[in-house]
Amino acid sequence: MATAKEALQKMREICLSLPDTREGDHFGQTAFYLKGKLFATCGEKHGLCEITFGLEPDRAAALVENDPRFKPYPRDTRGVVFDAAKVKSWSEVKELILKSYELAKAPRVKKAATKSKPGKRTRR
Repeated sequence: MATAKEALQKMREICLSLPDTREGDHFGQTAFYLKGKLFATCGEKHGLCEITFGLEPDRAAALVENDPRFKPYPRDTRGVVFDAAKVKSWSEVKELILKSYELAKAPRVKKAATKSKPGKRTRR
């Protein structure tokens, strides 16, 4: 069971050891960025120290569904929130953070442009 201070220290060790990362702020929590892309946060809200990270949507949903320690991040289907006090193994956390980092590292795929409906033609 980690305190908020211990959890933040472990997150710094994990996240800042990765290439091209930096620490910053995100809505009052300590955030970790890869070249400007957020990949993890750690901070205390509502009396809990929470770790938030991103996964592929299917993997995030499966983790939330199969492990009660995890809950979905409300504003992003890729986001997963984890109570730092429930960490069983920091190597497990490191593995999840590495997945989030890899997602942030991957080039973003732009959504295909939707075809616009042809406009009405007027006769002259």
